[in-house]
Amino acid sequence: MPTLMHLIYSSAATQAFSNEALAELLARARHKNATLGVTGMLLYVDGSFLQVLEGEADAVDTVFRTIAADPRHTQLVTIIREPIPRRGFSDWSMGHPQVTPEELAEIDGANDFFTGGACLTRLNQGRAKKLLGAFKEGRWRSRLTVNPTSARREPALPERPPISFAFSPVFDAGQGTVLSHEAHLCAKDGGVPDAVLAQCATPQDRIRLDMEARVLAIGLASRLGLTSGLTLALTAHHPQHVRSALRSVLDTATQCGIAPERITIAIDQDGMTGDPAEMASSIQQYRGAGLRICLDHFGSGRSGLNQVEALQPDSIALNAHLVRGIESHGPRQAIVRGIVQTCNDLGIEVIAKHVATVAEYDWFRGEGITCFQGPLIGSPQFETLRHHLQRPDGTSP
Repeated sequence: MPTLMHLIYSSAATQAFSNEALAELLARARHKNATLGVTGMLLYVDGSFLQVLEGEADAVDTVFRTIAADPRHTQLVTIIREPIPRRGFSDWSMGHPQVTPEELAEIDGANDFFTGGACLTRLNQGRAKKLLGAFKEGRWRSRLTVNPTSARREPALPERPPISFAFSPVFDAGQGTVLSHEAHLCAKDGGVPDAVLAQCATPQDRIRLDMEARVLAIGLASRLGLTSGLTLALTAHHPQHVRSALRSVLDTATQCGIAPERITIAIDQDGMTGDPAEMASSIQQYRGAGLRICLDHFGSGRSGLNQVEALQPDSIALNAHLVRGIESHGPRQAIVRGIVQTCNDLGIEVIAKHVATVAEYDWFRGEGITCFQGPLIGSPQFETLRHHLQRPDGTSP
């Protein structure tokens, strides 16, 4: 028998929600979650959310992954995730203290939790009831402002500067085609994104920017008429974040009409944390949907072939240290030859990244490598996709 569970979390809104916006949010949640058999409650007060999700475990986790990727909230805290004997909510409902009785009557599923305590009175004694009560009293609110009983409010958080992307081509010298374009975060004017990154004061901020950037990059590439693949970096690598990130990428690509098979996720092999088996499981789930995986910066730091074994990537991209001046460096040549042999045996593509000179390019071509990226191939171009390239030896593809 499938396990029935509930998951309760709190978060802080990143934007003001009008009554109309909340009603739309509720309607979307009710419709989408009904298809998965997920019920629950959504509460909102002074920029703070608390949500209860209940249903079969797989369905609840699927919904929560989508919620975690939503840029309209932050400071997400999972309060409880546990089995339950029965549901506490037969249908979706929403509590909102600023809604008038007249407005409540017009919003399907809204209730007077904050005034009449309707939700609390119909719940059995238990953890959900206590947590909802704690939210009502403010103990589980992730506020962006001070306590609403105070007349003074904290200043609004500074708005993140607008971001955009430059795209660098990944070139297949054997076929003479552009395989993919890698998206690089930059400022809206094409400059380095120092101001953007400077506002990421916490790891949570960086994760949120990381999540938003991939979504925006997919949309921009689609508008620019992407015909090749698209490579997106993943810079925060705990398994839970990877699941949310890959789900977000898959959903956005589908909405933009880009087949998942054209999306490559470049994972920094030195940034992975947590249980390797859990990481591999998170990645394999989305590879089954078509997403491709590249193990990036391979050969740096604590990299090892055990990561190749665990993740089974579609490709690896060599670290800059291995590439620089390789035509005259014997130890690096021996290391790269060993990597290439292993990858050939496993059917993994090797990308010579950061190639800057013709001598480097020629050495890798002599070892049978056909995929290249770097200044010699083409520097990142602001909001531009390069569809045609010329081989470094000057001949046309």
